[in-house]
Amino acid sequence: MDKFLVKISKSKKNTKTNAEKNVGLSEENLHSIEKKRSKIDIVPNTKDINQIQNAVSSDVVTSKSDQTTNTLLESDNFIQDPGEKSTNALILFSSGFGPYQPNNIIFPQHSGRKFRPEWYSSFPWIEYSPSSNSAFCFYCRAFPSNTSDPTFVSVGFKQWSKASYKSFPQHEKSFGYKEASAKLAGYKSSKKSGSIISKVNTHHQQIVADNRAYLKCILDSLLYCARKGIAVRGHREDEDSSNKGNFLELLTLRANDNDIIQRYFIEKEKTFRYVSGDYTNTFLEYLANIVIKNIIDNVIAAGIFSIIVDETQDLSRHEQVAIIIRYATKDLSPAEVFLGFYETETTDGETLSMLIKSTFVSHGLKIENIRGQCYDGAASMRGSYKGVQARIREENHLAMYIHCNAHILNLCLIDLAKQVSYVRNVFGTLNTLHNFIGASSKRHAIFEKMYSVLNVSTCDGPKTLKSLSDTRWSCRLDALKAVLLNFQTVVSTLEDISENDAVYGSDANALLKSINTFDFLFCIYFLKNIMLLTNVLSKYLQSSSIIYSNVQSMAKVTIQELCNMRCEESFNNTWNEVDILRKQYNVSSPILPRKQKIPAKLGGGLKEVENTIINKHYKINIYFAVLDNIINGMGERFEENNLYVLNCMQDILLNDMPNNNSFKEINKMYGFDEDNLKAETTILNRMYKTVHDQNNVQSKINFIASENYKAGFPTLTRLIQLFITVPTNSASCERSFSCLRRLKTYLRTTMGQSRLNSLGILQIERERSSLIDKDEVIDKFSAAAECRGRRLLLQ
Repeated sequence: MDKFLVKISKSKKNTKTNAEKNVGLSEENLHSIEKKRSKIDIVPNTKDINQIQNAVSSDVVTSKSDQTTNTLLESDNFIQDPGEKSTNALILFSSGFGPYQPNNIIFPQHSGRKFRPEWYSSFPWIEYSPSSNSAFCFYCRAFPSNTSDPTFVSVGFKQWSKASYKSFPQHEKSFGYKEASAKLAGYKSSKKSGSIISKVNTHHQQIVADNRAYLKCILDSLLYCARKGIAVRGHREDEDSSNKGNFLELLTLRANDNDIIQRYFIEKEKTFRYVSGDYTNTFLEYLANIVIKNIIDNVIAAGIFSIIVDETQDLSRHEQVAIIIRYATKDLSPAEVFLGFYETETTDGETLSMLIKSTFVSHGLKIENIRGQCYDGAASMRGSYKGVQARIREENHLAMYIHCNAHILNLCLIDLAKQVSYVRNVFGTLNTLHNFIGASSKRHAIFEKMYSVLNVSTCDGPKTLKSLSDTRWSCRLDALKAVLLNFQTVVSTLEDISENDAVYGSDANALLKSINTFDFLFCIYFLKNIMLLTNVLSKYLQSSSIIYSNVQSMAKVTIQELCNMRCEESFNNTWNEVDILRKQYNVSSPILPRKQKIPAKLGGGLKEVENTIINKHYKINIYFAVLDNIINGMGERFEENNLYVLNCMQDILLNDMPNNNSFKEINKMYGFDEDNLKAETTILNRMYKTVHDQNNVQSKINFIASENYKAGFPTLTRLIQLFITVPTNSASCERSFSCLRRLKTYLRTTMGQSRLNSLGILQIERERSSLIDKDEVIDKFSAAAECRGRRLLLQ
């Protein structure tokens, strides 16, 4: 039998009228009936109409047995009476009712004949109307069509004399009845196993779920490569390639345990695999944008922020500018977040300032909310008139400039090497020594051989020589310790090269004479002690969580320790320890420098030696000279960041009785309510003293945050937020440059700027990238995808 598709729909007005009349039905049944009236039912093919009839008959009998026990029919018979115009057979059928077949009534005669209840068994589709004394077909009334006999649908059959032997059997053979029976059977089948539409919808949902699961696998693999900083693409990615790149090879590996990847990627079940370069760039951009959106939302919620900017050159000879934003979190702790790499052609103050402003505008950040800016000492950044900091302050005078404290300390150490000749010579020798031994694998093999023969034990110290760098701030200490701990190995290596190498033997001999002296040994030992102190400060200044008060106190303590070294006792201890090393390594004894000659045009003769005692010469010209240089340099350079307004904030947050001028200055510059700030500071100090003995700014900040006193001290909380937001160093930019070197290697120099920026964000902001909602990425991709032929269904 052919398929039938019937759409049964009624207006809401008629439905409401019927529902109001059918007062015996519950509200839930009526609501269910109204919903089912609007559905489309697809009837499956039927080969044997008799089988359908039997199935329907059995269901009707069940409905009939149910209806005889239903008290609703006993009290409100008109609800099912087919003679009532308001009675809807489909609604009744959907609610579980069958043909209306009353028994315990008197059947009136018509033309000498009357309705016989035995017909209910012979013709299960028949139903009787007491109000009109006529018979109807329940199936045709429920599913009427153009071929249905109106006598059994709306008029009513009354010719009882022709009923059992002619009219009823003829009606069962009619096309309208068979069509209605097939529809009814299909309707009941769909109620049990679901309609074709529901099955199609379920199949569609399963396809969408599989497609989205496959894209999630792609995103997971891309995120793994991005967060690890490894290359995504390969040199050759066709089917014949034995190494298609990390991304495709990772998908191939995952296919062994992942059925979705096996079907979509390996077996190519779908036309689109979404693994080409264009798609991976799109996915990386979406992933990075979600991370940036999360960052911007946090910055905007904080209200105020500071900027940290630095630039460097990548392997493609392009200038890359790293932008970092610092803000205070809800728990009053500083956070520094990476905003991205931005390529620029020039690095003058105007270009860099315009780059920063355009970046903020694109992310919805306002220049007037900047409260601090931290850069290195480059003229284009710190220039008082045309530098970036000056141009930003023209638009926002509250954006105070902080010279990176880590760079300040590094400049002090560089100046030390330049101004003291002994130190300059030592670092020059160290650099030459590293280059000489490390430049040749043969000479380095000799060094390793000597190290194993001498069985040198350096504990946790370096086992190889270290190079010097102006930007790697702890390298000087490593270079000094490497030579000092491996001094005998270095001497033996140079002696072996000097005796056996005909080409570079002379260079080795010259280096041997330079390091095998008391001057060299004294300097590397003494400088190592100084660098141990400054390296502690250097590492501390590179932290992204430190605040202004901690920097000032740490710098003062380091300077004080250096001042304590500048004494007779400390020099004698150093002298004695170096003398022990001299004897251990068989180094020549210390001697006075040769007497310098006075030029003949100035009178000639010999210049008198200022210190005729050897240890006094080392104490005055080397020991004290080095300490004086670094102490004065640190004092002068760190004074640059000793800002009055920050000292006022520190005074209010630190002292029990702050100076009144501190409150006035804060009120004048930032518009804080002076009276409220004083009152809140007084109460906080009293509360703080009851539970804490130590008195420092960080402890008070932690006290307010941990006890959740922010609501009780709103003005003081704003001051703390401002104090925390001010940056102290640009080390975060330097760390991002380390990521840049890992991303843009010599094999990846053709990487586009957008891809580089996305990979940088995902790797540097690892914690945020691990929390990305991949469904959000897929939704964005689906919304932006162009309908060009076939593609994966994602919605």
